[in-house]
Amino acid sequence: MTKKGFTLIELLIAISILAILLTLSYAGLNSVLKNHALLSEQQIKFNQFNTLFSRLHTELQQIIPRAVTTNNSEKSPALLIGYQSLSFTRLGRANPTGLARNSLQRMDYFLDDSDFKKRTWFAPDNADMDNYSEETLLEGVTLLTFEALADNKQWFSTWPPQESTEAMIQNNLTLLPRAIKITLSRENLEGFTQLFELPR
Repeated sequence: MTKKGFTLIELLIAISILAILLTLSYAGLNSVLKNHALLSEQQIKFNQFNTLFSRLHTELQQIIPRAVTTNNSEKSPALLIGYQSLSFTRLGRANPTGLARNSLQRMDYFLDDSDFKKRTWFAPDNADMDNYSEETLLEGVTLLTFEALADNKQWFSTWPPQESTEAMIQNNLTLLPRAIKITLSRENLEGFTQLFELPR
């Protein structure tokens, strides 16, 4: 009985088919790995957004209608919104040792190039302009806007509103809006908007 093996052509065909299948499998696996890496990166960015907005919510819930005195002895509103910046006075400065000192803080949130930063003044009245701490909250920010909702349900991109005269601003230094809306965008991520209702 004669044993019949594979011919050279059959072996070449089988090897070619195997090579094609392996190439397709590698391409599919590579695509899955790339998608997984992209999703992981996006999830990290989402978590950073959530952490940031959570911190903002906590601090804005402690906002108080208290104007501050600048280093030029001028009064600055309790809440101030400018171009890519938000400043306000809040309660809640930790005092674990029970020292006799002010428990208020002045908070500044602003965009520095593409870095979203937070500056905390150790005293609400900025007699010493260098007496603060600063940290970077997010990098790669492409858009940052702040808006304030007035009692008449109108949104303003500045606070106090630009429509206010200097006399009105001075008479309403402690005026707070009903809510603040913050919109943030990062590289490869569309804008995220969060609304914060302020305590009245």
